[in-house]
Amino acid sequence: MDVKWFENHVVLLTGATGNLGSCLLYKLALQLPTSKIFVLIRGSVQKAIESWEQSIPEQVDNIIATRKLQFILGDMTQPNLGLSSSNLLRLQNEVTLVINSAGDISLSRDLAETLPVNCSAHLTLIGLADSFTHLKHFLHVSTTFVSSFLPDGAVKEKIYSLIDDPKEELATILATGQSSYTKQFAAPYALAKYLAECLLLEGTHTFSVLVLRPCLISPAIEEPFPFYGSDGAIPVHSFFQLLLEDSEYGPFKLEQMLPRHVACNEIPVDLVARTCLAHIAKDTKGVVHASADLYLTRTVGELFDRMRYYAPEGVVETIRKAGIDHGEVTASEVFRMINQFARDWRIECTRSEELKQVAGPLGLSLPDHDPDAFFKRRIERLAKSLLDKLGSFDFSNKVYQSQAI
Repeated sequence: MDVKWFENHVVLLTGATGNLGSCLLYKLALQLPTSKIFVLIRGSVQKAIESWEQSIPEQVDNIIATRKLQFILGDMTQPNLGLSSSNLLRLQNEVTLVINSAGDISLSRDLAETLPVNCSAHLTLIGLADSFTHLKHFLHVSTTFVSSFLPDGAVKEKIYSLIDDPKEELATILATGQSSYTKQFAAPYALAKYLAECLLLEGTHTFSVLVLRPCLISPAIEEPFPFYGSDGAIPVHSFFQLLLEDSEYGPFKLEQMLPRHVACNEIPVDLVARTCLAHIAKDTKGVVHASADLYLTRTVGELFDRMRYYAPEGVVETIRKAGIDHGEVTASEVFRMINQFARDWRIECTRSEELKQVAGPLGLSLPDHDPDAFFKRRIERLAKSLLDKLGSFDFSNKVYQSQAI
């Protein structure tokens, strides 16, 4: 697939300091021949740069040096995205491609809190995009968990009908903060994302609209660098850390409860970014999945077995005894969610199958990649990250062997 498609495109990127957003920014700035990237940021330019200095420290200077970045101050939850009239005019006159990767996957937010950022903001954005005179493509990043109300079986790349009138349901939630559908989704943010998808795709626009649904995101294979992605942005890492230290809801108990054959659907963040950009270049419309089928599908049993095998000796017990503060979400809440929604889904990725044979920044071919070696190093790094927080473990003599998690 030819990267020249992006030549001279002017991009508006939201969520650029997030995990996926920073990866997309790296690719748009350094790997693709875009001419300008408007980056919507909240707070200040300095705050955004400081965020990148933490997440992509060796890449941020090169990104800024391209002189492609144009910082636009705003707030996705405000009317007109909080844009000044002059900045809105610039976007209206210049942008050819919108990539909306903004969102908040926090499990601690209730429906009234998550709706503004995970639904209403996206509708505001596409409403403004209708006034962009040169816009050709609009990509919205969602989640495969919008389909978490489905039973076991195949999950196709489409919107499944659940709510008769999404617009009316949105109005009800905005008025009351409640929905009768909340318990059918893995988390309130998934319901908010579901409503956003329905309303984004039902409209009539002069540009193509693509909804990209990633499954759980895991560390990068290559871009911006191997193992890119903070533990807090990797759901499996966050869940594992939280459950590990809880005496009642530990991962060993979760392992006993979950069917071993069920897929643990993860995909590296850079493969999600490549899938996004490849489908933009293909002018794909509608819904596209980015799930483990595009990389490697592991079952729950295989995941626990490998975690147990690759965990350094003594790490599990050390972390379990010490405890680490994980904020507002409790182990019981995470345990309940995983146990309730770990169904036997087969998340289809038929629209991206051909990308597995494509090399380069828009392809998913990984000829020199060793998934087992990569996963081993991933578990080692996760263990070290946790123990660094405790400051009480000697890694100089670490031994790798089977551990009881």
